[in-house]
Amino acid sequence: MIISVDTGNKMIKTDTLEFSAGVEIIDQMPGEQEEVIYYDGQYYRTVSKRISYMEDKTEDDRYFILTLFAIAKELEKARDQESLITNGLVEVELLVGLPPAHYGKHRRMFREYFMREGNIIDFTYMKTPYKIVFSDVKVYMQAYAAYCLVAGQLRLSSLPKVLVIDIGGFTVDYMILRFGQLERSYVDSLEEGIIKLYRGINAGIRQRYGILLEESDVDNIITSKNVRFEPELIERVKEIAAKYVTELLGAFRELGIDFKTTQTVFVGGGSILLSEFIQEIWKRYQGEYFIINDSKANAKGYKLQYLAEKKEMGAEK
Repeated sequence: MIISVDTGNKMIKTDTLEFSAGVEIIDQMPGEQEEVIYYDGQYYRTVSKRISYMEDKTEDDRYFILTLFAIAKELEKARDQESLITNGLVEVELLVGLPPAHYGKHRRMFREYFMREGNIIDFTYMKTPYKIVFSDVKVYMQAYAAYCLVAGQLRLSSLPKVLVIDIGGFTVDYMILRFGQLERSYVDSLEEGIIKLYRGINAGIRQRYGILLEESDVDNIITSKNVRFEPELIERVKEIAAKYVTELLGAFRELGIDFKTTQTVFVGGGSILLSEFIQEIWKRYQGEYFIINDSKANAKGYKLQYLAEKKEMGAEK
């Protein structure tokens, strides 16, 4: 079974679902309806409070457990497909990704982290026992995966210069492609993701109003959902968000990237969250841009690349 998991700093995504990148150990037996995983003698559950940023996600087992949750959710949906199970064992082809800046450094370690030396992994999800083994783990490059997802539809490979900006939880990944080919000198990540915006908003609001906003509160204010805060506070949050987008776009000018000469493609949950601010501030620039309104674009892109690789290998035989 092919399962694609985008292990973000803010959210965990497959090509069909997403949930918060937060997990904790339960010290006592879970309740009847509690969504938990039992693995290696411990109960785990997902929580809304995300894990603090880790450049190396292999430092402990938390991202492995979060990935098990993603796999379990996908297995639940595919439970009727008996052909996936051989002698009670599910073979999983796992597809994951890393930011461009960390791809070369951590790719091999990230693969080994999930492979677990090819050992069988026993765990229980919502009282259902599973046995899985990773027959393969492929590590792809975030942002480029999302580009692959829409390149054909938008005919991006025919353009002389495309800038992809992926606003994620902690990093903003970017790359330039010329006629579909990566320009290696412009493939990198900035530590300017949406978590930095949350920190800036919390600092500004706490100083002026003495209120500590949760990240979900900030999301609701930015997207103009029904929230019970003073109009002045809401306006202040939006001012800080607008400043963040202004400074982020300005950072690309400092890198020598001129939006007027590129087709810019925004991807990632942060781009979707800030789409109205991007639209307003982009009026200062004259280039064309497009926002991929799909937070699961990277996970879908991993699978698209993997299937294309398998097809190509089959054609060579």
